[in-house]
Amino acid sequence: MYSGSKYVGSAAGSTFARIFFKQLNLVPSWDTGQQGGSLDMCPSERSAALPPQPVARSLLAIYIARVHIWWPFLQLPYLRRVFQHIYQEPRQCAEHEKFVVFIVLALGSCHVTLKDKDSPAALDLNDSGSYFQTALRFFNNFHDHPRDLFGMQAVLLLAVWMLDSSCSSHNNDLWQLSRYIMSCAIEAGLHRHNTDWGFTAEELEVRNRTWWCAYNLERQVATITGRVLSIRDHAIHALLPVASSFDGLNPLEGSIAPIFHKHNVQPLSHMISLRRIGGRILESIYIARGPDGTAMDTTFQQICATSDQIRRDLETWEQQLEGMALKPSREYSEMKVEYCLLQLLLHRPSPTFMVPSRQMASYCSRAASTAIHQWSKIDADYGISAVCGCFRQLHDILLVGLAALYCDWQSMALPQTRSEDAQRGYRHTSDTSACLDLIERGISHMKASHLTRYRDLFQAVRNKVYSRTSVTETSPMESIHVGSTAPPEAYTASEGLNFDVNDEMVYSMGDGVEAYMNQVNEFLDGGGFDVDEALNAWYDALMEEMQGN
Repeated sequence: MYSGSKYVGSAAGSTFARIFFKQLNLVPSWDTGQQGGSLDMCPSERSAALPPQPVARSLLAIYIARVHIWWPFLQLPYLRRVFQHIYQEPRQCAEHEKFVVFIVLALGSCHVTLKDKDSPAALDLNDSGSYFQTALRFFNNFHDHPRDLFGMQAVLLLAVWMLDSSCSSHNNDLWQLSRYIMSCAIEAGLHRHNTDWGFTAEELEVRNRTWWCAYNLERQVATITGRVLSIRDHAIHALLPVASSFDGLNPLEGSIAPIFHKHNVQPLSHMISLRRIGGRILESIYIARGPDGTAMDTTFQQICATSDQIRRDLETWEQQLEGMALKPSREYSEMKVEYCLLQLLLHRPSPTFMVPSRQMASYCSRAASTAIHQWSKIDADYGISAVCGCFRQLHDILLVGLAALYCDWQSMALPQTRSEDAQRGYRHTSDTSACLDLIERGISHMKASHLTRYRDLFQAVRNKVYSRTSVTETSPMESIHVGSTAPPEAYTASEGLNFDVNDEMVYSMGDGVEAYMNQVNEFLDGGGFDVDEALNAWYDALMEEMQGN
């Protein structure tokens, strides 16, 4: 989906999707040589006037609940003063203050959901895009200021809006924006902690929060697009965010933002830990390989050991999430989804593990099922706009759905073990049906008919996977007849699939490289050779390394 960019890395799903589609003998129906120009539909020029003050207060509260909780670099007393000032003395407001008001209105409006149907925000005559265009006009009047703290925060606000935009050109620009923000932050020393600089406690906290928000944005965009990181973790000495006196909420804000009211920056701090893990996955699993399939300066055994440690760190992170008393809440579900996305990033086909083992597929299967379950919960409570209201979310749902399909396909392609010889069935028919439903309704909500190609692609893959009625009739790589429709399945919510702990989940790649290679050989002996040049090069390099040890 990010093919319109000049560079897209494997972490965006390109390697996984390419090899999976080739193994299915499936080629996307659109011209593969075409760039993503047809997706670059920039919003038309429009503007918004200030809404009635009750609407503005409601949108500010929604901003605090849905945006500020993850990006709390603006002080709330400052926001309230600016909102009050623009209504009392609009002609006295500076350009940067007008920008802040309208970008906050844009972000709040972007996150209005079914839950807000009785709030003043539901009566707003403006839309999020109009607020954003108005904010941009004010931004253009001061954006050439020195790269000071507020300048970074202003670009951060634009980037946060673009992260949830349904315009693909915004998503394609995010990497450049995130790199610019990180460069400015590093230049300003935000990643450092030095008590001799003489900042007050509040000033230091704002600097720390600005740094970690820039860090989270950069790590998130890097994993979405598969691009390189700006800074290594060992070079960062900034203190983690802590609760501050400027975090207090008034009664209206507290009622709309109960999680921030109770937990303050705790969810942000835990998300920082997850983004840190995501960066490690990029640096260790999605590493550059030469044409011969080899990775420089590291061995497969070393990568396996790193993968084991990352897996343990992810499990620890999940245990800590369960202990944070966030459940049930939208914030809990969103954090759980982000955790599942990293589990998939670690365990799905990648440049390092182009053929996942059964155990890796088990992690993928559970992560995909759990993510889809959490999305379905959010959809039921808040509506489709909260789940698939932007390009980024559509990309996530598509990749999770493809991972679920891959798990079902691989479970039939691999020779089965002792406990799997009994009657086998597909695990994810209802999960992938739910994904297809989310994709269809999301595209309709975004009014983005140009994205239906991805719905059609997902439907074609689903048809191909589930058209296989017999395991023994075809080899893993044999051409599969595509039926006209996939099996109609109603979604049945489940927390995730349960596996035999002794067989599936207690698993170490570092101790089981030989067992992994045996599974790879079993899989490829079924017809996997010569499907993809990169897959062949990877296998040859891996075998050469194993034989040399």
